[in-house]
Amino acid sequence: MLPPIPDLEFNAAAHRYRYKGDWLPHSVTQIASPKTPLEMERINATKDGPDGWMARGNAVHEALEKHVLGKGVIYDTRWGDWVNPLCDHWLFQGHKVLATEHALVSPKWRVAGSFDGLIETAKGSLVLYDLKTVSSAKAAKTREAARAQLGAYSLMLLDNYDISVNRCVTVISGPGVVEVKTDVPDECHIAWLDALDNWKLLQPEW
Repeated sequence: MLPPIPDLEFNAAAHRYRYKGDWLPHSVTQIASPKTPLEMERINATKDGPDGWMARGNAVHEALEKHVLGKGVIYDTRWGDWVNPLCDHWLFQGHKVLATEHALVSPKWRVAGSFDGLIETAKGSLVLYDLKTVSSAKAAKTREAARAQLGAYSLMLLDNYDISVNRCVTVISGPGVVEVKTDVPDECHIAWLDALDNWKLLQPEW
């Protein structure tokens, strides 16, 4: 397993990262997937409650992490249609785990974030993956790949650990369906750098 990066902390209450005692102004998600106020209003409208997307996302992420780590899977049965196909997927069979829910930082970009998993597949491919959950099988088909987000993590893995991944994979979990969208790292790097350039144009402190 990858060791944690020294002096990198995550404050869950503030949902912010601190590196060497300094608060970082931005996260990978903020830059890779910027949202307008109207989009945030719509997202927050379906966030909370026992059936909200936050409860679903947390439950499914936790279940997959336990499965990947071989710790057994215990979850609320309401999420079984998401969890069972995900844990049965070929990507998560016969693998070796290098990291799960792992925080990374880029001092030069003043950015930090946490990726969902880094595994070596049964065929020896080094795969960086990000899990997304959606409310329907139709949404799983149309959900876009998280290229910019994965590109940031891939570049930060290279900077922090000298690790080059073979594939960047967006795993999309819906009820009864798993969609896996695979990209080569270079495409994701370009997507991240484009997103970063666009973000900088809107930020006076950059």
